[in-house]
Amino acid sequence: MLLETSKILANPINLIVLGWLGIYLFFVFFVFFYKYFQLSSWIKKEEEAFKSLIMSGVFPINSSLKDCIEKSEKINKLTFDACIEAAKKKAKKGLTFLSIVASTAPFIGLFGTVVGILNAFKGMQSVATINMIAPAIADALIATAVGILVAVPAYSFHQILASKVEDLISTLKMQRDMYLSR
Repeated sequence: MLLETSKILANPINLIVLGWLGIYLFFVFFVFFYKYFQLSSWIKKEEEAFKSLIMSGVFPINSSLKDCIEKSEKINKLTFDACIEAAKKKAKKGLTFLSIVASTAPFIGLFGTVVGILNAFKGMQSVATINMIAPAIADALIATAVGILVAVPAYSFHQILASKVEDLISTLKMQRDMYLSR
């Protein structure tokens, strides 16, 4: 197994491709956990603010919308919508990275596979059997497998976080509607 790994990493293109995908994978998990806990905390704070708003009719200090509307001269639906859009923009930071990784990682892996297959055919002598070509092609396909391995969590994490952002925006809109209905 170790001998096979050293053979795969002997090709500089494979080393670059697998390194790139490894860096992607690290940052995918970092962004996901950071944003997941950040958004979960923010949603919990806004849900508590909504409950407080229902009970008292006044925006609590811990609401994101309170800071925004305090800076406005006139409070109306448009003011709230602008504040909610600002919150949405802040909440979505990092999600673009996950979608970029989800869409590019398979292509980066495919590039490594193509180069590996080209090297396999280049290394063929005049007569080659399947026993000679198959291991080289199998080694080349590892890059595609790793690309897919990186893309799947990136896509899944993007979807999870996008759902969290929608939950947050929904809570902010409920606060807006509750405040304006009084």
